[in-house]
Amino acid sequence: MNKIMRGLSILVLMLTLAGVTAAYDSDNPYTNTIQWIIPSDTSFTVTFSGSETSIDFDDNVTGQTGDMIEPDGQNSAASTPIIVVNNTGNVNQDFAFNLTSAKPSWVTSLKVGNTSSYGSASEVNTEAVTFASAISPAHTTDLYVWCNISNATQGTTQRTFMISSSVNE
Repeated sequence: MNKIMRGLSILVLMLTLAGVTAAYDSDNPYTNTIQWIIPSDTSFTVTFSGSETSIDFDDNVTGQTGDMIEPDGQNSAASTPIIVVNNTGNVNQDFAFNLTSAKPSWVTSLKVGNTSSYGSASEVNTEAVTFASAISPAHTTDLYVWCNISNATQGTTQRTFMISSSVNE
């Protein structure tokens, strides 16, 4: 019985070594895989200021005409943006903002930027405008929005906005 067990042990050892060791030659070359794993995750999160869930210009509008109106929840003087965008991906990202349909004709200016300065903000409508560039993974950027209105139509007028991202190369 000992001889049988010893023989089986040697056989198992030889089979194990045969799996690890292999002979290669010109007829049987060694092959394996080479991979390029390039980071490509452009995910991000959007957090509104305070209890806001949309960009609403109502508390800060005092008539049908006004300039540099800020949305509820934003306070540029106190450096409080309406939105904070967090890069949750694994690449540096650029972030852009646009409306999905044209702004109302009585909105004479709609500006966005990632600083609390109205003067450095960019005019926006349906074309995407980059408001922040090269935001690295696990970092955030602010979004400030202002509008100017002239003889605005009373009531509620809505537009859909979009924040998009792209890899910063």
